[in-house]
Amino acid sequence: MSTLSLSSFLFSLAATAGGSGVAWLATALHYRTKLAERTVQLHNAEQAKQKAQELALQARHQVEALQQALSEAKRDGAIHSAASSAKAAAAAAEAAKLKARAELLRKLETEEKPERPAHGFADTQPLH
Repeated sequence: MSTLSLSSFLFSLAATAGGSGVAWLATALHYRTKLAERTVQLHNAEQAKQKAQELALQARHQVEALQQALSEAKRDGAIHSAASSAKAAAAAAEAAKLKARAELLRKLETEEKPERPAHGFADTQPLH
């Protein structure tokens, strides 16, 4: 039966304790690094959140200002007058278009009719 000597026992105990200490140190260093990375990510997320809140507040103020300007414009009748002037311009353009079309049709009807009616094909032969 083999028995361990005291020095072998102490050496194995010291090696086990040393290995455990090294493993603990490596694990602590690894997780401390991970924790630092997560802290930086959390800090960046907080800054982004604050910036988004500031931008949302600015957007709300802009929306309120635009709504107020719109209500003032409606109250002043500027929108109504602009819409009616645009409708009048569109009606005048349509009337001019119809007049031009009628004049063109009248002009086409009064022009001389060709001696030979067109049949849809190009006449490439010279007349004899």
